[in-house]
Amino acid sequence: VDAQNNGYSGTPMWKLALERAQREQAAAAAAPAVKIPVGFKPIEQVQESVLPSSRRPAGTKWYYNEKREIFWSGRDYHLYVLDPVSRQPAEFHEAVSSDFRTAVGACFHDSATQTRHVLVKDLVKAAQSLCTAIDHIDRPCAIYALYEGHRAKPGVGNACAEHCAENLHQKVLLKLAAFRGYWDDSRLETALRECFEELDAEYISKNAGANVDGCCATVCLVTGNRLVLASVGDVASVIVKRSGEAMCPIKAHAVPDPDAEDEDSDDAPEDLLPIKWTRSFGDPDFKNIGTLPRLSPVPEVAVVHLEPQHRGVALVCRSLYNAIGRSVAVSTVFKRAGGRPRMASGALVDAAVQWLGEVRGDNGLGSVVAFFDWIDDTSGSGAASAQKRRKTEPSQVRLRHVLLKHKECKSTTDKVRNKHVTRTRGEAERLLRAVLEECEIDPKKSAAAFTVRCRELSECPTCLTAGELAGDLGWVKPGKNELKFGPSFDAAAFSLQIGQLSDLIDSEQGIHILIRAA
Repeated sequence: VDAQNNGYSGTPMWKLALERAQREQAAAAAAPAVKIPVGFKPIEQVQESVLPSSRRPAGTKWYYNEKREIFWSGRDYHLYVLDPVSRQPAEFHEAVSSDFRTAVGACFHDSATQTRHVLVKDLVKAAQSLCTAIDHIDRPCAIYALYEGHRAKPGVGNACAEHCAENLHQKVLLKLAAFRGYWDDSRLETALRECFEELDAEYISKNAGANVDGCCATVCLVTGNRLVLASVGDVASVIVKRSGEAMCPIKAHAVPDPDAEDEDSDDAPEDLLPIKWTRSFGDPDFKNIGTLPRLSPVPEVAVVHLEPQHRGVALVCRSLYNAIGRSVAVSTVFKRAGGRPRMASGALVDAAVQWLGEVRGDNGLGSVVAFFDWIDDTSGSGAASAQKRRKTEPSQVRLRHVLLKHKECKSTTDKVRNKHVTRTRGEAERLLRAVLEECEIDPKKSAAAFTVRCRELSECPTCLTAGELAGDLGWVKPGKNELKFGPSFDAAAFSLQIGQLSDLIDSEQGIHILIRAA
């Protein structure tokens, strides 16, 4: 016979609940007391004027640090911030450093008067200069942008491209500072879309009736091991792998499609359209309701999770991109550049000029190139990578250099030949790129070739040093060169292996290339 309460103890529910509560109290009493972090106090003791009710998380056991503007939970002992979107607590994110470094450079033809670019190599430092902080964002943290203007009067620049170059990266920075939790892919995409729309509305409002110019743009945000690309218009973005494979994650927003393989496209011919782009900054006369076509400022955004197979990324003006043969040519230049972004971006411009022959008018010939330098780390620990990096970087190096001056230098006197220098910056860069290419024809003879070209070209008296020490700068130690050679000198010099050539480096003296002698 089955018992009526088979499987049950028969104990009343109220008694079971009481026993459970007693067990929890006993466990809590036996557990070690958790010390509240210094600077935090119960949220109930925080004045309303300091922390309004609308910014307080629901529930109990919350503590608040007024100076850091951050919460601590007495339940799980984690730090939290208030998500400005969901209005819910989100766990505070400690920045993580990825195991690679970035090197970036740009080059533009003298005729590219409507084109602007921005290279912020360390966005965390840039935030500090604006009295804000993004210490919670994963490292490296950088932003690169290329703005290709259109429809402005020839030879006078482009107001829209100027406005974007001055303001977009600052908007992105302020967005990143507003939330100190983890920035997932979706949040990053939304932030960039909002920045583009806000900037476009500001430009059109500020220039109502004054300018009809606009610009295409591609912005590249690096945060940790993620590359976030946002684009309007037809500036090409190409990611190149170490295998040589090239990827274009974002299509051009133009009609007809400039990347289409089918030359017999049904799209309307470009010369019959009032404007060829479908997305852009500016162009206010094509942003109003009812205009045809109506352009959108909302960018297409792609997030790429970087791996050691990724070699770098290039942002390329459309006319240059089409002239050189598109992504295949970009991949070829990446292979030949040896990880030197300024050499690569200059080689892209040189190839376009060679193909076009004569460059006329405001021709957008320019590019931005970034290389990713991955650091081997068998332990998988970011701290171990940093320690390994410190051990492998030398305490001093012996360097030789070739220096070419240009008319923008503080001193334009060639003290070797006692003459005035009149060449442009672009001409100096082209000469030095040629030196790099010559020296790398035969790697075993690069030092000897460097010596020959140093004696022939260099405008520093060190080129007169006897023997194989032409261009000798002596032994150089880190941290003591910025005043003389500029902020990028140490990063370039102390990343070189013996016998290795550097990329182009700017200083007040001119443009340098280095070779590490010892």
